[in-house]
Amino acid sequence: MKKQNSIYTLLIALLCFVSSCDYLGVSDQLAGGLQNTEQVFDNVSYTKRWYANVFAGIPDYSGINSVNVGAFKNPWTGMCDELVVGYGNSSKYNNSDRNAANMGFHRYGDCYKYIRQANIFLQKAHPIMTTGTQGDQLLEDELTQMKANVRFMRAFYHYLLFEQYGPIILVKDKIYNATEDQDVPRNTVDEVIEYIDSELTAVASELTQEPIFEDKDYRAWPTKGVALAVRAKLWLYAASPLLNGGYREALSVTNPDGTRLFPDYDAGKWEKALAACKDFIDYAEAGRYELYKEYKDDNGAVIDPDKSVYNLFQKYTHEIIWATANNDWGGMNGDAFDRRIAPRCEKNGLGSTGVTQELVDAFYMKDGFPVSATAYLPQSTLYQEEGYGTYKDQNDNFSKKYTNVTVSNRYLNREPRFYNTVFFNGRQWPVSCNQVLFYNGGNSGVQEGQATLTGYMLFKRFNRSVSLTNPGVASQFRPSIIFRLADFYLMYAEAPNEGNPNYARVLKYLNLVRERAGLPDIETLNPAIRGNQELQRAAIQRERQIELATEGQRYFDVRRWMIADKNGEGRQNGYVHGMNVRGESNDKEDFNRIVEASQIVFNRKMYLYPMPDSEMRKTKNLVQNPGW
Repeated sequence: MKKQNSIYTLLIALLCFVSSCDYLGVSDQLAGGLQNTEQVFDNVSYTKRWYANVFAGIPDYSGINSVNVGAFKNPWTGMCDELVVGYGNSSKYNNSDRNAANMGFHRYGDCYKYIRQANIFLQKAHPIMTTGTQGDQLLEDELTQMKANVRFMRAFYHYLLFEQYGPIILVKDKIYNATEDQDVPRNTVDEVIEYIDSELTAVASELTQEPIFEDKDYRAWPTKGVALAVRAKLWLYAASPLLNGGYREALSVTNPDGTRLFPDYDAGKWEKALAACKDFIDYAEAGRYELYKEYKDDNGAVIDPDKSVYNLFQKYTHEIIWATANNDWGGMNGDAFDRRIAPRCEKNGLGSTGVTQELVDAFYMKDGFPVSATAYLPQSTLYQEEGYGTYKDQNDNFSKKYTNVTVSNRYLNREPRFYNTVFFNGRQWPVSCNQVLFYNGGNSGVQEGQATLTGYMLFKRFNRSVSLTNPGVASQFRPSIIFRLADFYLMYAEAPNEGNPNYARVLKYLNLVRERAGLPDIETLNPAIRGNQELQRAAIQRERQIELATEGQRYFDVRRWMIADKNGEGRQNGYVHGMNVRGESNDKEDFNRIVEASQIVFNRKMYLYPMPDSEMRKTKNLVQNPGW
């Protein structure tokens, strides 16, 4: 393996071979005086650079609040009921209706560009045997591995398109020439599923068969586990209401020849989703992946949930299925995640990433009960909104000066994931141990673009050693996680519940995620939930909201479940809430009122992205998604 160039290393030195173009075609005019692709693929260095560029669309979910957030980063968390982002090109994106001409964050053009580049590589890359050093050669074994990786990425880009647009145009192996007719119709949902599934199934046996944990240069490589994970997501998405007969407006969408693009409901898709999830879980549990846990004692008898849920995001662990070293953390001297997380009272802090009250209130109390009654659990007796109490963060390696501070009672006795995700008024910031005050007149109070608009800040994935206060560090490396095991445990609970709610693994895998968070089994709290499809569904959906908060999943979850336009916990239309950051100056009581923080505009057309208006204008066979 050491003779092979890693994706990570190659990505650092990307050469841009392509220019802007139509969605099914890219320019063959290359940098460096090269006139055609044949010259590229006769050169080892250029071949590997072309190969590396195929991976340029690997998602980076750390990209939330920088100015250059795009469709392959994570604008999604600020485009749903999780965050109000006060800075960057995703800020306030949801506060007005959209049309096909002004809808941003399209994956469309770039995905098709990467697919074309993949197809060119698969067809034209060949072994190169020259005299000289090993670096001047591209041997058959290495090329075979490279082609397997590229074939996976081609399937993955089709999946990303499917996730965003539903039925898409299947390019498959086609490389369109400039003179060819590119006005082709969309394929049906079922055709798209079948193609992606067949590609992932075939390539899984050709990829690296075991996870890559130890060698940092290869962790972005797709492996068999990654392929099985994408396949599980594909089928869960395909079985969900959005693309399985539940989107009534879509059922009448046809191509010009009358072909229906969206299918009627098919219960068998939930069976296929369960089978795909099982394939991945069986592979994962054969000693390959595990939920990351730290323990309070040396014999591993008692889980330390606080350290577990924090350190999970700070280093490569065996829970991570796929991650990238390319990220938007930025550090305190940058202008991305870290600096936009840190409050204004910290040196260089420009905190503008506000957690919504909706997400704050989703977290359980430490007894496992919710802050407000749900269909499946009563309200926790520990929860209080009125009054104040004493809070103290646990000391860690960098913050040994934490003291008792007075905070609202609503923040006491919460579960560990709450404290790892939400930074609230009155809490002390790591390293400096400054008490952070978000009310009007406080040291981190309202200032447009440089302060939270909800009275909370995101804390998840922040490294608590990052600070310009001694002994902090200006930046700290950690991976940007694409897939991790907890996501798939919850999928493995969801899929069987839709077909057989009495299936024992529904609650088993839900409870495994809760256990790591220090919470009791859900049926211990309410035995009546066992086997009740609606109650189990609600519990699974809440668990995904909490466990995967701000990791780029919620936006797509509420859409595939088709709950975004319905009254209830998934509702996206209306206002998200927070504390009263614009209240009376230095009035803590006035601050501790829940108010409207930011508007989200959502209507039923937004269940799927529109086909880009620029493409609609130049084609006759491309039909639009409903409502656009």
